[in-house]
Amino acid sequence: MNKIVRKEQFSEKVFLFEIEAPLIAKSRKAGNFVIVRVGKKGERMPLTIADADIKRGTITLVVQKVGLSSRKLCDLNVGDYVTDVVGPLGNPTYIENFGTVVCAGGGVGVAPMLPIIRA
Repeated sequence: MNKIVRKEQFSEKVFLFEIEAPLIAKSRKAGNFVIVRVGKKGERMPLTIADADIKRGTITLVVQKVGLSSRKLCDLNVGDYVTDVVGPLGNPTYIENFGTVVCAGGGVGVAPMLPIIRA
């Protein structure tokens, strides 16, 4: 189980969660994701890792409250626990030094862009 250490509400249906996951925070790369499950019988939800703090041992996820599973997650608060957080998964984003680049995005899809920009 992974503890929620920070929760912010960005809009009516968009939330930021900072969750304790030290091994994931240490090994994640830009473009990786995790599988999150709320409750023993909860659905497995893939969520892109928006940020990580190795010193604090946390990962940051941005979640849009749209379905049953995302509603269950968004109803949790600081101090509550997420049943499962598995990762990092997926292939990291290919990063190469091209000089100056422009990154564009919109909506909730902007959140995972931060680690790509940093990389």
